[in-house]
Amino acid sequence: MWYFCLRSVVREYGWRFIARVGAKRPWSTLRAFREAAMLDAAEGSVLVGAARVASYAGSERPVVGAGFCLKPLDPPCPSGRANHDCLFLEQPVGCEPVEVPLACRACTIHLLGTRSLGAGAAFYVMTSARDILDDIFVPAMRRGAFASGLFVICRYSFRPFAFGLLASGMSGRLLPLERGDCRDYGTWLLADRGIKDEQTTIGAGGMAEVAGSLPRAAFPDAIRVERRGNVFYPVTGGRPSETG
Repeated sequence: MWYFCLRSVVREYGWRFIARVGAKRPWSTLRAFREAAMLDAAEGSVLVGAARVASYAGSERPVVGAGFCLKPLDPPCPSGRANHDCLFLEQPVGCEPVEVPLACRACTIHLLGTRSLGAGAAFYVMTSARDILDDIFVPAMRRGAFASGLFVICRYSFRPFAFGLLASGMSGRLLPLERGDCRDYGTWLLADRGIKDEQTTIGAGGMAEVAGSLPRAAFPDAIRVERRGNVFYPVTGGRPSETG
């Protein structure tokens, strides 16, 4: 944890985090660091804070985040890889399977996105730490955009990610990737720059845990999706949900 943070503080994400979160909430940030450093990230998923992913109500909307490294390589993702895009999720509702690109049919991003949006959660394809700060942590802190989240990431970054989550006032569940994940700072830093030649995977148990952590599908039929910035939101009744 100390090694990761000290290496990151001189990089763009580090000083932007200090300026946009740490300087605004210094005591909360210190408490978040202490709590994140004490997390047991040795195996399985990790709960961070209250982790109210499965019991949100009212204006609270959870967000599900998954790394871009889950995108397929062969055949390659038609949206490109190191970005927040997903051609499948942005397609019009009602596309027949034959119209869906081959790469999308078994893509984990497609499966996670469809399941999350169908449950009423927002969905986010994660790329760099800087973008996660701008798209998730800062909006959560400033305007309560997200109270909780479920994030599929490499176990190596569990504690630093939990630090950002707690400092921004969020709770959540962190699920580890099964194969192809980053195991050291150098590999993580390359992936943070969009350089990741391996496709990561989630095990069957992880996918089951995602499904079990989300509310029952709120929109069992086909839904429309609206992209606001880099985050996908479900749209119901022809309008964005009031809780978006």
